[in-house]
Amino acid sequence: MPNEEKSSEPKKRVTRRKKSAAEEFENGQERIENASVNDVSAHDVTIQSGSARDIKAETVTIVQGGANAIEAGTVSISAGGIVQANADTIDVKAGGIVRAEADEINLSQSAVVLAQAENIDLNVASAVAITGETVNVQLGGAQYMVARNSIQVEQGGALLMAAPRVEMQNGFVGLLFARQVNGNIRTLFDQRGALIFGVAVGIVMLLLGRGRRR
Repeated sequence: MPNEEKSSEPKKRVTRRKKSAAEEFENGQERIENASVNDVSAHDVTIQSGSARDIKAETVTIVQGGANAIEAGTVSISAGGIVQANADTIDVKAGGIVRAEADEINLSQSAVVLAQAENIDLNVASAVAITGETVNVQLGGAQYMVARNSIQVEQGGALLMAAPRVEMQNGFVGLLFARQVNGNIRTLFDQRGALIFGVAVGIVMLLLGRGRRR
């Protein structure tokens, strides 16, 4: 008979960044100026007009520089770019990221291909796809915008937008899926229109497929 008791404590939300009890870094501080380096492991990393391949740190600050991959607690980018970042908080101003995963992502005058976070803020920023718990957009948008809780947009839009609650002022959406919608929204298709459009596209694709087989 097993002697282990199952814990009754509620499950905690798993953070995106893997943390150990005592984070191990090779150095305390690392500053890179006007140089390109390979891998960097330090508690605090600062890049000024330089670049690094992979970075593991607690805080990373990049000004007019770049990196391939970053795993950190806080990432701050100004006039720089990186390929991918996995962190607790990511702040980007006048920069770009290909893929960003964090608890909180803030983009200002920047662009991202794929952003995944609990909270995402876009301010004069654009993205290909963003998914999160809550999404807030001012003067920006994405091709695909999905939220588990809510989406708020002021002067922006998306090709496809899906969330339980959507609030928009002066925005445009191609396909909108939401239970509650507030504000001034221009849509190409609502939920019913999107269904009809999808069925029509499916029929056309089926006919084209049959035509090719003949």
